[in-house]
Amino acid sequence: MWTLRFVKLALALSCLLGMGAAHADPSCWVASQPSFAFGTVTASAATDTTATVGFACQNDTGQTMYMNYCVYVSQGNEIAGYAPRYMTNWNGSQMAYNIYADAARSGIVGPPPGGGTYASAGGTFVLPASGGNVALNIPLYGRVPSGQSLAAGSYQANIYNSEVVWGMKSGNAPDSCTASSAKYVGRTNFYTQVTALYSNACTVSVAATDLDFGSASSLSAAVNGTAAITMACPPSTAWKVGLSNGVNVAGTQRRMAGGTGDYIQYELYRDAARSLRWGNTVGTDTVDGSGNPGSSIPVYGRVPAQTNVTPGSYSDTITVTVTY
Repeated sequence: MWTLRFVKLALALSCLLGMGAAHADPSCWVASQPSFAFGTVTASAATDTTATVGFACQNDTGQTMYMNYCVYVSQGNEIAGYAPRYMTNWNGSQMAYNIYADAARSGIVGPPPGGGTYASAGGTFVLPASGGNVALNIPLYGRVPSGQSLAAGSYQANIYNSEVVWGMKSGNAPDSCTASSAKYVGRTNFYTQVTALYSNACTVSVAATDLDFGSASSLSAAVNGTAAITMACPPSTAWKVGLSNGVNVAGTQRRMAGGTGDYIQYELYRDAARSLRWGNTVGTDTVDGSGNPGSSIPVYGRVPAQTNVTPGSYSDTITVTVTY
């Protein structure tokens, strides 16, 4: 009886030792979800941001594993598209953006399962034979392009069912994430949120040519000239454009200064008939509108007839003020 019991106990220990020596297949998972937060964007310049997919693997095979991994990003749930992708303000306006595999933002990341005609983000990685968790951060690069005239406010996209696809084997990395030479393959999903705030700021620039009255042999008759103010505002933004009286003003009379201490009187108007003086009092003598004016706002200038003007070059500087 005692001998039999000892034999049974020895067999049980042998089985337990055999189970502990077994190796499990490697496993990988998304440890943290990427999030693209562009912050405040405007029409005047592209806005960039980055996000990372936190990716982790466990290697309990007892061998060093060489992995090839690829990241594929689905289109937004609300508005379809890859080139570009879109965010929505949930009120009919959509903001173009995209997600790229490289910092130069030259390769759009395509959808699962294989990226379609687009690129994938990824690379290779070594999982040591010692086992345990190995983590890496896979970068993704976002960009909102410039030149979009949108309603001011918050924009968002929710991207579901994006994937990290991986393949690994000992010796060296497989040729691709899904190569038949890989001993172990897998895929895991992740979610991405994209957010941006479109500013109600207007962008203003004076046309390349100043208001140039040209040359005149005398000022016995009025001389006219025109210039333009180029401006872009979000569609829902009301704006008012004012012009200062210049740096050489006398009372309310605009003047150009010459190098000899002399001045030439001139004026700026809101209309081609040159009857509505353009000033800087909001709502009184400003040019008012909303959204994108669609083209340059003309400025009409006139040098009235005047006498006793010393020949030479005359100029003045005007400040453009946009209130919105």
